[in-house]
Amino acid sequence: MRATPSSSPSSPPPPWIFVVIVVIVVLGGGVAWLLSQALNNRVVVTDPTATPVTSPQATATEVAPIDVGSTVTPLPVDPTVTVAPAARFLTLDEIVYAAEFDADTITSFLQQAGGELADVKVTVGGRRYPFPVALLGQTLYYSASPKTILALLEYQAGLVTQSGLPDERYRWAVGYRGDPNRFAGMSGQIRWAVRELFYARRDLPLRPPLTYADGVTLEAPADLNDAQYVMARVLAPTIASGQIMQALTQYADVYVRLFGALSSDEVAVAVPPAILHRPLQTIKPVTSFFDHSGPFLTRNMSDGVTTYWGFVETNTAAFAYDGHDGWDYAAAPPDLVLASADGKVIFAGTADDGCNTGAVIIDHGDDLRTLYWHLSQVTVEVGQRVSTGEEIGVVGNTGCSKGPHLHFGVHHRGVSIDPYGWCGREADPWQTHPAGAPSYWLWADYPSPCGPVPATDVLVDSNDPVRFTIVQATPQTVLSGVQNDAFYVVGQRGVDALRPWRARPFVPLAVARWQAELPVPGRYRVSVYIPYALSGLIDSDVVYYQVQHRDGVSEVPVRMQIGANEWIDLGTYAFDGPASVVLPLRDSVGGRGVWIDAILWQSVEGGQP
Repeated sequence: MRATPSSSPSSPPPPWIFVVIVVIVVLGGGVAWLLSQALNNRVVVTDPTATPVTSPQATATEVAPIDVGSTVTPLPVDPTVTVAPAARFLTLDEIVYAAEFDADTITSFLQQAGGELADVKVTVGGRRYPFPVALLGQTLYYSASPKTILALLEYQAGLVTQSGLPDERYRWAVGYRGDPNRFAGMSGQIRWAVRELFYARRDLPLRPPLTYADGVTLEAPADLNDAQYVMARVLAPTIASGQIMQALTQYADVYVRLFGALSSDEVAVAVPPAILHRPLQTIKPVTSFFDHSGPFLTRNMSDGVTTYWGFVETNTAAFAYDGHDGWDYAAAPPDLVLASADGKVIFAGTADDGCNTGAVIIDHGDDLRTLYWHLSQVTVEVGQRVSTGEEIGVVGNTGCSKGPHLHFGVHHRGVSIDPYGWCGREADPWQTHPAGAPSYWLWADYPSPCGPVPATDVLVDSNDPVRFTIVQATPQTVLSGVQNDAFYVVGQRGVDALRPWRARPFVPLAVARWQAELPVPGRYRVSVYIPYALSGLIDSDVVYYQVQHRDGVSEVPVRMQIGANEWIDLGTYAFDGPASVVLPLRDSVGGRGVWIDAILWQSVEGGQP
């Protein structure tokens, strides 16, 4: 028969059972914690052996932000192990520039790498772009090499070499989880990284502390070079404090794995050729200068704009804001934008520069690129070859523009430079900046106003006591213009085309005269330089230059308000003896400023009188 259960309490389990249970719980929790940190806070998340999961859709780059919380647990670091940066880290030049790495090259590279980025589409300004084109639109304006960003995408998320990755890898593609409303999604992640690289270069003279993902702010290690500091600014917000040396080493290793060993030879940088022509059909007034004190879009006018004349200007109406990185010309639709030189279009469309700007970028070879911004229409395509003067778009007011104009920029090896060069008496502050570069006069039609002229040409400046004369006027001097000086006078009232009944004052006519002995008879193009300076006067609407040549005298009107900071073509004529140009110092209104500077006779090759 079955035994009857005892009504007495059961005997307690042996004490060692509790010890075993506690040990299992503690060990299991520790292992789980370590695994979670390795997955969520590791310095490198790429795992070549990972099992692929569902492939991301084409919309993986446009994702909704999520709440990522604010707690970041540091990765355990062995304090006894010292990790030094790679023996050969990237240079600043490599961080900002990659020669001949255009959309086709990037596409081919991505297809061979094994990931899916070559097939991803990115929406910018309502239009879908292949990822390689969108990447160029995000990187080139802000001087970031596409290779730098691709290595960052691989380092943080494995996106270059791995396929079938979850959307979460795209959502946090560069590892930055701050401000998810702005920077969640691959486009936002790249935008953040590019801007951080840009401002890190700006900050090199001061080197602000690094802020890490765990909220800790620390001074950058003192032994970081400039390039390492710039990359540390992008890596630090994605890792815990104390890991920056490991991160720099591992990032460099990823870069080498993708693009090959870094050469130990320094790049020999050649002077870019003077091949540029005006990017518009006609001369338009200049509204903003390139700022040599640091073209980083800082917009702090108290610092002023350092123009290529070497002067610090604080007049925003005349010279633009602090940190302007190009030249602005007061054009408006339907003015056409023209290719400034022969080259290949490497970007055309809407640039994801934070403003969705209509833009074109042309590569001219010799490490020289030109950028055309704020276009209302883009009339060329990526990969298209264009010739000097060919239409590439229409002036507009797109992006962060506050009015229609053409923003014209020039990059040499990925760095913004001034195509008007440097005429200051002191050292160019942009050239001496750790992230800067020398600027050169790059216009093909005319010589620099502060440089020499070809031996076949003749220049007569207003400071020449023999070949220049002025009568019936006392000029004032400004430190601008050809050879760093120019004159201006208050113009006499002349014939008013709109009110011809107004009589001119009965006073002796004030006149300026330039005279030249040309080396050989022949045809010469005659030009006058109009300075850009503040005289306290409104520049004359129209003055008339009288060019005396073999066949007589030609009178040429010039609008000084529009032509300031330019060589103005007065025409090409035949000369077989002494040559001269006369300028009556009057305009139709009277009381306006008339500039008096230099006249240039340029020999026209092959021409005979």
